[in-house]
Amino acid sequence: MVTGKVVDPQNKPLELVNIKIVETNQYAITDKYGTFRVNGSETNNVLTLEFSYIGYQKLSLPITVKAGETNLGNIQLKVLDLSLENIEINAKRNYSGSTNSSLIITRDMIEQTPALSVNDLLNQIPNRKIQPPSLQNVQNINLRAAYAPTTDGKGAFELNNAFGIAIIMDGNTISNNANMQSYNPGRSGGVGSSFLQSGSYGIRGTGDDKTGYTGDYTFGGTDLRQIPADNIESIEVISGIAPAKYGDLTDGAIIIERQAGKSPAYVRMQLRDNATSYGFSKGFEISPKYGAVNVGINYVNSFQDNRDKLKAYRRITTNAMWSNAFGKSKQLKNTFSIDYGRNLDGIKFDPDDEKSTRTKFDSWNLSVANRSNYRFSTGFLKNVGLNLRYSEGHQISYKEELVNDPYVLYTTATTTGIHEGTYDTGVYTAKSLIDGRPVTASANLDFTGGFTTGTIVHNLSFGTSLNYSANKGLGQTIDPNEPRSGAKVASTSLGTKSSERFYDFRLAIAQKDIGFYVEDLFTASLLGKPLNVRAGVRSDIQNGYASFSPRTNMNYELSKTFRLGFAYGLSYKSPGLAQRYPGPTFFEIPLLNAYNGKVNESTYLVYVERYDPTNIGLKPAKSESIELSAQIKIHKFNLSVSAYNKKSRNGISTVQNLQTIDLPTYTATINPGAKPTITQNGTKPYAINYFTFKNDLSSDNQGFEVILNTPELKAIKTSFNLSGGLFRTAYGAIANTLSNKIPSTIPTDPNYAYIGVYEPISKKAYYSNGRVTSVTHIPKLSLVVSFVAEFDLLNKTISNASSRIPIGYYNRFNQYTAITNFDKNNASYGHLYITPEEQAENDLPRIISNYHLSIAKEIKKRFKFAFNVYNVFNHRPYYITTSGTYKYPNSSPTFGAELSIKL
Repeated sequence: MVTGKVVDPQNKPLELVNIKIVETNQYAITDKYGTFRVNGSETNNVLTLEFSYIGYQKLSLPITVKAGETNLGNIQLKVLDLSLENIEINAKRNYSGSTNSSLIITRDMIEQTPALSVNDLLNQIPNRKIQPPSLQNVQNINLRAAYAPTTDGKGAFELNNAFGIAIIMDGNTISNNANMQSYNPGRSGGVGSSFLQSGSYGIRGTGDDKTGYTGDYTFGGTDLRQIPADNIESIEVISGIAPAKYGDLTDGAIIIERQAGKSPAYVRMQLRDNATSYGFSKGFEISPKYGAVNVGINYVNSFQDNRDKLKAYRRITTNAMWSNAFGKSKQLKNTFSIDYGRNLDGIKFDPDDEKSTRTKFDSWNLSVANRSNYRFSTGFLKNVGLNLRYSEGHQISYKEELVNDPYVLYTTATTTGIHEGTYDTGVYTAKSLIDGRPVTASANLDFTGGFTTGTIVHNLSFGTSLNYSANKGLGQTIDPNEPRSGAKVASTSLGTKSSERFYDFRLAIAQKDIGFYVEDLFTASLLGKPLNVRAGVRSDIQNGYASFSPRTNMNYELSKTFRLGFAYGLSYKSPGLAQRYPGPTFFEIPLLNAYNGKVNESTYLVYVERYDPTNIGLKPAKSESIELSAQIKIHKFNLSVSAYNKKSRNGISTVQNLQTIDLPTYTATINPGAKPTITQNGTKPYAINYFTFKNDLSSDNQGFEVILNTPELKAIKTSFNLSGGLFRTAYGAIANTLSNKIPSTIPTDPNYAYIGVYEPISKKAYYSNGRVTSVTHIPKLSLVVSFVAEFDLLNKTISNASSRIPIGYYNRFNQYTAITNFDKNNASYGHLYITPEEQAENDLPRIISNYHLSIAKEIKKRFKFAFNVYNVFNHRPYYITTSGTYKYPNSSPTFGAELSIKL
């Protein structure tokens, strides 16, 4: 039995303090006298107790359970303010966390970091370029990977990595599996080009005009813009091997714990050069019997450019959390939460846009969750936990623009065959509306037990999880008689074209994934030194495929100052609904356009090919990782190093399929006052191209990360943090690469190459970033000054020279010809050669530096003012790429000020 009393700095008891026993997953809260009592721990077991209370510094206390009662006496929590001597400013590795690669971002750091979303807090991750606070682009994150940079972050490999990172809030996964917001990838090509996208926008002639924007994040991770930072208690970033408890992931996990319980009222206001943010939170006790309720609201209004305000993003989020404990010994702890968020994102009408384009990506989401934990007093079982979450949202992706053509050709046919199409006016407003209503539900049942074998105390955990994903939206509400410019047959030619139809998302069968796990956490003695082991296994059934995932994290304490770690694990990520059920693909081949200006005297014949993908054989993505780590502490210097090797397989992307079909040819004889007379006069081959989802991608990732924290130099009240790393990724695909290279003037040669066939993607990318952070903390003045010098050391992409040479080609009819000895001067296919300039490999020519400054000052422990500048010296070097474009690695200076008031 473990007992104690929690008090404030004036030794007054603190009621409703949250207590977590990390190893046994048990929870407790203090009563009105500040006391707590936890039963059922094994004798000689080493436990870690975490005490958290809103407005106070979190305390982790390791203890050894003794026979009988272990009384900890008075445990004092310190008020979290800038007058504390030992506040945390930089993230550190935590070997007592979930894994060897755990990076913990505490409330201390969150308080000192002006953030518009949780993405801004993740700047602490080593070997990641610091991103200034902004909400103008979708915020996905990649962990432990380097890919050739893309302009919009929508590359297939980037999306797969982000999709494989689990975002876990209060014990429940925020899943993106039900997101289907995209055009049909079967007709649009790669996943990155299937999103609804705006045209160019921004002030012309300033260099800041944008080529396009999308607010959709299908096939990738959850948009981190949706999660405010105001009420987050802590963030644990697992870049390596996650515990067996966590499933449906391949590339790590970000575990977010929010504040719950009694607290003063906080008002936070942030003003940035392109955004304003307002937040309010308050925790109050209903009664000793009915527990405490914590409520919060946050509103953000931001723009891409304050000069024209065409591109805007607004977000409002509200949440309420009720926590209470029941039973004589308060052995049942329950937290019920409700969250609602609404995003208004888009590009307004630009008076200089001749197409009068409007684009918006609006959404709302409502979630209800409940977390229950019951701790047992005696016996094998120590704790049972049940986490339930239901989420429902509404996503709107909408675009409209004016079309002005002589006339438009279309058909509404949805079956394969030859149909008579329709002529209509070419002056109309083309509208695209994708309406999604993602619904997700999850249940996690976890048990924790304890037993001994000899002198070893085992903390055994096991359980099961069930995840449900569906989409009840109207879907791709495309009207084929008002086709958008990218999905229509041009009236000036008879070029074949993939087309769009209405697709009801409700036709997609709901996704049901189930998982089981068992894991043992224990400490053994090896050569007289403690060996800490977390070993487990997980099994999941995803899309009909069963997987087996052993995972282990071990660290060996050679001394109090030196620790070595080893980790190994397999993990799997289920395909999402948009990958399982992308909908039917339609392809139109105009066979006859007999038009004389009068609809009643004209005929349009079109062949429609319908392809319905099943994707039954789509496997979950797979990741296998090995990690070595070390932690050294010498004279208050703390050095942690992690090296890893991660193999990712079965990544999901689209693969192009090229087919040839023979169709009849027709001639028409115009009949004044009547339909033309149509005569079939032979057959002709035609090309049909569409895309299907396959497990096509793979990558091998190696690298290391380093974090060094120095002790404070007393004379100047300054400590330093150095962090950085090097990532190398060799990535590629199974399928050959296909590329269209058609000149403006097309020769009549029937063997002329339309589509070049190249070897599968095979690239190597290197990325290295380092930073030095100085933190000057003067507790007597309640002042913190932080200065960051950041360095981009390496950013390089290498492709094989052979990737520029085609191995074959398709002509206009999709008839394939292999190339055995490539000749640049060949009139049929010589133009397919890709020059090094066209390939545009990325290579940072020199080290690029950047500098950031932040200042925080507290007044009377109630008012805190913070000011920060990213790129404080307006240092904007540039270099010229091999393709002749200018690159500016550093963004323009951006600044902000934040005022926090504790009422």
